Amino acid sequence: MLRWVYFVRNITLLVNIEKCIEHALEMIRRGYRKGRIIATLEEKGCDAEESYEVARCRINAKGKFSVEGLFFDRYGLRYSTPEIIGRYRAKRIRGRSIADLSCGVGLQAIFYSFTNREVLGIDISERRIRYAELNARAYGAKNIRFIVGDCLSDEIVRIAGDYEILFSDPARKESEEERKLETLLPPPPKIIERYGTDKNYVFDLPPQISLDKIPGNWEKEFISVEGRITRFTVYVGDIKVHDRVAVSLPSGASFWSDAPLGRGYYNNIEIKSDVLRDFIYVIDESLYYAHLLREFAEARGVTYIQVGRRRTLGTGDLLRDPFLRPFRVLCTSPSLDDVTKCLRDNGIGKVTLRFRVPPGDYWKIRGEIEKNLRGEKKGSIFRLGDMWVGTENVT
Repeated sequence: MLRWVYFVRNITLLVNIEKCIEHALEMIRRGYRKGRIIATLEEKGCDAEESYEVARCRINAKGKFSVEGLFFDRYGLRYSTPEIIGRYRAKRIRGRSIADLSCGVGLQAIFYSFTNREVLGIDISERRIRYAELNARAYGAKNIRFIVGDCLSDEIVRIAGDYEILFSDPARKESEEERKLETLLPPPPKIIERYGTDKNYVFDLPPQISLDKIPGNWEKEFISVEGRITRFTVYVGDIKVHDRVAVSLPSGASFWSDAPLGRGYYNNIEIKSDVLRDFIYVIDESLYYAHLLREFAEARGVTYIQVGRRRTLGTGDLLRDPFLRPFRVLCTSPSLDDVTKCLRDNGIGKVTLRFRVPPGDYWKIRGEIEKNLRGEKKGSIFRLGDMWVGTENVT
């Protein structure tokens, strides 16, 4: 039988749950071991394991959401959409009806509810739907409701199929040799098969999945936060706008191409490691993942000196752009000692090492360098082949 879930009415129950979680939080902060905390919570008549898990998740979620007192289990927190991403998506999609087919603890559905007419959240886990309900209450979301069910079942397909847009952030294995659409749960191709090819879909996919595995008529949007890749979203149907898009948050800047991405295409750009201009740029990762480096260089006049999944570097004249983090070049040398002296002479007192160091040795190496520096300015050290590059951070 279908089970709809509406906002919590039993305030006494909610207060009791919160008291148990607060007890757990207090004991965690005071350094008690899990066994002692569980025993104490049981003595107080709490659901000890659940209270402890929610408390731990709240600690791990600190700073990611503007509202405190949210409810997560470990799985729900792992797949919860960060608020900065959720609100960006809600700005892009407005005034529609949306069904979130795998809503988990409800965060993305809640953010959608702030800009859309009606939102339905669906999850197969009754516990996560209960948490989603509590989280919607915490955010003051009004035009949203939740249902426990399997999004591929006939009953749920009949209900969710009436909504204009279907959103899904499918679960994935923690580690997988190769990411594929078919191994996600639920698989996007299966969702489209069940709901029909004439619908609008938004899927949150693993950023590591090869674009060769994504249908050519889907919009491919890569989102970064502070320059690091965070989400890969695809748009299917009449909500598609471009072929590939890079989005940099928190600025909200976007860079796109409408040219279809050919199979086997990579960032086919020229790398000039022997050219170094006034500034080095750390390039926003979303451009690399969206295969937009060539188009971006042509539009901005950037020359690439290093390209890679983990770090792409460019060089050019001072350019203020949300996709570029600039560093003023002070000196280059094959000797790290010479670069250290140069940084000292330019008033650099603190440095960030922007080159690969052995695990666990970062602070040791940085400390050895900084003991020879003086000044109030902050800088960075890069390594390009056999050359060390000393720079001043640009704010």
